[in-house]
Amino acid sequence: MNMTPVTSDNVRAVGYDHGTQVLRVTFRSGGTYDYYNVPVHLFEVMLLPHPWRRVGRQIKAHRYSRVAA
Repeated sequence: MNMTPVTSDNVRAVGYDHGTQVLRVTFRSGGTYDYYNVPVHLFEVMLLPHPWRRVGRQIKAHRYSRVAA
């Protein structure tokens, strides 16, 4: 999955798989997580400055798993 750096205090980069609706988020703390069944519009918001403040709560409502390093 291609990852795009973002301007954020918490998030380092995001990626999205349109076929499976998986949003991948790499946090500045070092963890990377896949969030499942995330609509594309939430990924688009994640590309804006300070995305986690805007939609973090909505994204955290989705099932997720930590990606192995």
